[in-house]
Amino acid sequence: MQKCIAFFLTQKPPININMESHVPYYLKHQYNLYDRTPKTGITNICNIPEKTLTIDNQGNCLLCVCDGWLPISVGHIMNFNSLEEIWQTDLAKRIQKDVADKKYTWCSVDYCGIKNMNKVMPHYYISINIDESCNLQCPTCRSSFMNFTNGKIYENKLAWANHIIKLIEDFQKTATIAMSGNGDPFASLIYRPLLMSIKPRDEHRYRIMTNGLLLKKLLTKTSIYNNIEEYSISIDAGDAKTYEKVRLRGKWDNLLENLNFLKEKLKDKNKFVNLNFCLHKENLSSLLNFVKLVEKYEWIGTIHPMENWGTINNFNQENILSSDHHLFGEAVKKLKIASNSKRIQLQGILKELIN
Repeated sequence: MQKCIAFFLTQKPPININMESHVPYYLKHQYNLYDRTPKTGITNICNIPEKTLTIDNQGNCLLCVCDGWLPISVGHIMNFNSLEEIWQTDLAKRIQKDVADKKYTWCSVDYCGIKNMNKVMPHYYISINIDESCNLQCPTCRSSFMNFTNGKIYENKLAWANHIIKLIEDFQKTATIAMSGNGDPFASLIYRPLLMSIKPRDEHRYRIMTNGLLLKKLLTKTSIYNNIEEYSISIDAGDAKTYEKVRLRGKWDNLLENLNFLKEKLKDKNKFVNLNFCLHKENLSSLLNFVKLVEKYEWIGTIHPMENWGTINNFNQENILSSDHHLFGEAVKKLKIASNSKRIQLQGILKELIN
């Protein structure tokens, strides 16, 4: 569901480094939207760079749950022989100190939530986002269909996956391991080794981020099935018409079939299921139906602000959270109604809009 910015720094950067030269091509035109200077007035604390690792679709290692929220690479995953090494690099230490000092120099504080709450990880969190392959083509995420099945890119990513398997199996600390915020793990041939052959440790629990359409077909075949504690399912709609408009290649009936399957499989099990809704112009009318769907399944629903990944030509028209958008007032009104449900949580700047 969610892709983020990645920078490719290999040495300690000065505060005034030209960060624009390290922005991926698809976000260069939006770089100035992000403030990469020391912040003031934020009193909340965060230990995420000390406990978190995201491996992005270039194999870069970043120290936040979302690479776009702290977009600095501390090295490539193939250059590390253990996960512990990643948090001990000089650049990692510098980032950790900057956040510990509450400067948040390289953090996207409007999106990560640090303005509203402390961000404290009780244990390690490892997010594996190495492959963009997906069975859908959602405009908020990508402008074309992507599924790597052969060629050099496929071979490289498969090598990363096999290396990651070893690093995770050797990691003896308590950790949640997430797959994937960039594509769908069940649709990817690159994630298959991770899903099907990794030997879960007792200290490890798994979080699966998916569009949910292949759960019935593949879920119980994975080696980590009994170790999955959380399912994060992106649906972005609450009715068939909206779903099939914003989740290109997806079918509503197929989604419901898979959600019903998951509901039955998790009956009497202590598992967490979160349904995600990325809010924009095309699905605003479906927001309250989404809330009803969440309540029907008795799960949790998270509403996210739309971010600009460079895949939408008319982003300003789709982004109804801008105060000068003609749908802004209606969006705020519906967000307030949605927030009345105990099963709904608002992400990042959405909390500020309803207060």
